[in-house]
Amino acid sequence: METNRPQGAAQPRVLLVNLNTYDQPYPVYPLGLAYIDGALRKAGYETRLWDSRTSSEPVDQCAAKMKPDYVALSLRNIDNAQSHNPLSFVRNLSDCCSVLRKVTTAPLIVGGSAFSLFPTELLELTGADYGVRGEGEAPLVELLSALRDGRAPSEIPGVAWNESPRDSRCNECAAMQAGFTAEPAHDPGIISAYVSTGSIIGVQTQRGCPLKCCYCAYPHIEGRRSRFRTGAQVVEEMARLRALGVRYTFIVDSVFNTSERHIVDVCEALIAAKLDMEWECFLSPRGLTREHLKLMKRAGLKDVEFGSDSFSDPVLAAYGKSFTFDDIRRVSDDAQALDINYSHYLIFGGPGETPGSIEETLARAAEMPRAFFFATLGMRIYPGTRLWEKHGPPATGETREAFLATPRFHIEPPLTVQGMYERLRAFRETAPNWVVGDPPPAFVATMKKLRDRGLSGPLWEYIELLQRYQTHETQG
Repeated sequence: METNRPQGAAQPRVLLVNLNTYDQPYPVYPLGLAYIDGALRKAGYETRLWDSRTSSEPVDQCAAKMKPDYVALSLRNIDNAQSHNPLSFVRNLSDCCSVLRKVTTAPLIVGGSAFSLFPTELLELTGADYGVRGEGEAPLVELLSALRDGRAPSEIPGVAWNESPRDSRCNECAAMQAGFTAEPAHDPGIISAYVSTGSIIGVQTQRGCPLKCCYCAYPHIEGRRSRFRTGAQVVEEMARLRALGVRYTFIVDSVFNTSERHIVDVCEALIAAKLDMEWECFLSPRGLTREHLKLMKRAGLKDVEFGSDSFSDPVLAAYGKSFTFDDIRRVSDDAQALDINYSHYLIFGGPGETPGSIEETLARAAEMPRAFFFATLGMRIYPGTRLWEKHGPPATGETREAFLATPRFHIEPPLTVQGMYERLRAFRETAPNWVVGDPPPAFVATMKKLRDRGLSGPLWEYIELLQRYQTHETQG
């Protein structure tokens, strides 16, 4: 991969490191680092992105050749959030820092959404020099400027640092009202590599989440106040991606329909641009109308993922959702009538869940034969959430490190992970439009073959067909 080298005098070099290798349901394009890259380039830095999935050489060899002045590492996820098969990714970050220490004296700076949840703990665990919590573009540029000028970085909002051994500090983030400060830098080679492996390239149209789900860390990471890109800015980025061969994108906002004005602005701009791009997004059933869906479809919407969480009203209330099952049924009917593929994400075992509410959700799901369902068991307990206050260290007296080292989940008594898993697996035997946890390896391999043949999008319908076929073969 080529290095971005500004013309003129040599500029400080920054090596950007993407460690994410988790590929369920598909490899995730490093959009956050693309934004960091864009901000650094705008500020005049020379950058290079080392990607764990696409780079041809180990990260230490890359660092030894580049001789960076700074190294910025991104950790996207703490773990895979699967209570029945937990997998932590923290060790990957720690090991990478150890490897880099052997080949470079450049300051190591850690960021990403996972770091934003446990900033001081991860700084101490990895031995990194600094960290950036929350939106990284402006704080990282300011941090590098301070380090170049010999100024103490301890006053910069969102920056974490080591006051002394075993004493890491982290500043509060800024008010997060400035919006997007730079456009993402999309490397053509990395884009091509991710598309070829079945990744859906992400586009962000807003940051912040005003919703109040009891378990969700989005407001803690991005803030509660929504900051929007204009429709023109979204079109400009999608046009750049289209020129790089991208035909299908994922709008990665926590929820796309937080503002009717934003929906109209983005969709009308996309319709006028005639990019011939299809896309999917997360939507909340709250306040979503058939007219909204019609407009989105005209703008290229093909697939919708609803963060429904449950089909039982008492459970929805306990989860902090702002809608009822009647809203879910209505938007599902609207999506089906408009021939928009749609899926529901469901979380079983959270606060208020009972064996009866599980059966209620399953019975109501059976009334939606055109939908696809993704089921998870238990709620990961993250800092900054109501679940953390009720079931995390503030309630148990344990350390924050304990919730970082071992993924912790809330399972409402008397439910158990094993019991829920067995019930859902049995239900799936007659419901091939369900995925419980990660898809089986055989299906992942088949999905790869379909991707290699040029199919794009989430491919839910193919997973359903494969599972239906498998059930038929087993029963036959």
